[in-house]
Amino acid sequence: MNSLPMPPSMGLLGHVKALKKTNVHQQMLQWIKEYGTSFNLRLGAKKVLVISDAKDVKQALKSRPDVFRRLKNIESVFEEAGVNGVFSAEGERWKKNRLLTDPAFQPRHLRSFLPALKKHSIRLENRFSLLAKNQEKVDLLQEFKRFTLDVTIELAFGTDVNSIEKGESDLEKAIRVIFPMINKRITSPIPLWRFVPTAKDKEFDASLAYVRKEVSSFIEVQKARMADNPALFEVPENILQAMLAAKQSEAHLSDDDIFANAITLLLAGEDTTANTLAWMSFLLTEKPQWQQTLCDEMGAELETLEWPLPKAPALTAVMYETMRLKPVAPQLYLEAIVDTKIGDHNIAKGTPVFVMLHANGHNEELFKAPEEFSPERWLDEGGASFSHLQPFGGGVRLCPGRALAMLEIKLAMTALLKQFEVEPLQPSSEVIEEFAFTLSPKGFYCQLKAKS
Repeated sequence: MNSLPMPPSMGLLGHVKALKKTNVHQQMLQWIKEYGTSFNLRLGAKKVLVISDAKDVKQALKSRPDVFRRLKNIESVFEEAGVNGVFSAEGERWKKNRLLTDPAFQPRHLRSFLPALKKHSIRLENRFSLLAKNQEKVDLLQEFKRFTLDVTIELAFGTDVNSIEKGESDLEKAIRVIFPMINKRITSPIPLWRFVPTAKDKEFDASLAYVRKEVSSFIEVQKARMADNPALFEVPENILQAMLAAKQSEAHLSDDDIFANAITLLLAGEDTTANTLAWMSFLLTEKPQWQQTLCDEMGAELETLEWPLPKAPALTAVMYETMRLKPVAPQLYLEAIVDTKIGDHNIAKGTPVFVMLHANGHNEELFKAPEEFSPERWLDEGGASFSHLQPFGGGVRLCPGRALAMLEIKLAMTALLKQFEVEPLQPSSEVIEEFAFTLSPKGFYCQLKAKS
């Protein structure tokens, strides 16, 4: 590790400045081209190992949670905000939280949730019809966020908020503030917000307080339902009921555990899949013929929308290609819990290790012409392999919501492309990759045209 190259320092704090930028993922790819698949960075006085080799990345992911954990300051930021749930927790706390949340994402439960999913996708299609009729300038990311917010709240809390038809809510506004600020605090070398809070810090605190109030009301509603119908303790209808039932039988579970996981599900469920859907839509505007390909497939395979949903190979190819080029989580910040070794690198306990999850997608040895949007690479016999990508992480900490995300994507893209064409309102060069905890298409607007 000591013999690895290092990019030129960017000031007294080393490379901290780069981590605070919204294009840090692109800077990392550039450094990989210049310095190789492994190199060092410096954060203050601490040296960091950056890895991007496909085998090294997989080894690091499979070594969690016993050998690697997220950087300690990541969990501390979530803990301070009172949202240290299954996403950010480590060690025994993570294992406990995962047991709480996993059952809701199993096929049996998702199958029973399909009618609710279809309800939200029909509302989304009607919303697109209105936008097309009025020839409005459309921010698809925000439209998809309302869809995923509605899905997440009903799955997790058993409540139909219907933001698709009612429009932007105070809850949606509050959520929009939280993730970017958490990302900013994670990458800050000094926790200045604890001593001199800025206007943005106060907005974050207010937004978090509002989300807490809303989630608390969801919890009270489900507590009342379970009190009226004790059978729900045995066969819960949603994630919140499952957590409340577990708390009754598990003394080590607290109200804070339930609250943290409830907010974690709300934040993560609203943001990640919506960004993938928006990126898919953007990339499809660069190859409009693929919009028609998906429309044809939807008419042939996705018309009935019954369980299990058809595989839809063309839609799956577009989804995989989007996750390759525009992964919502391009990198992962870890640290070693014990002395260990990855590839040829000896890593001392406590060493930060930055894992470049998106690097494989840009590797010419794994993907021919990697900068091109080419869904057909996933359809060719002997073509691309999804095993080279980690859009949902890997190992035992593989994202529990991946199956739900796949369902949401199929339903939302069907709502968009079965009846409408997406026409961009700006050159693709003006759409910027903005990384603020997740990767978003900043500046992407379009119009929807009804198919004749």
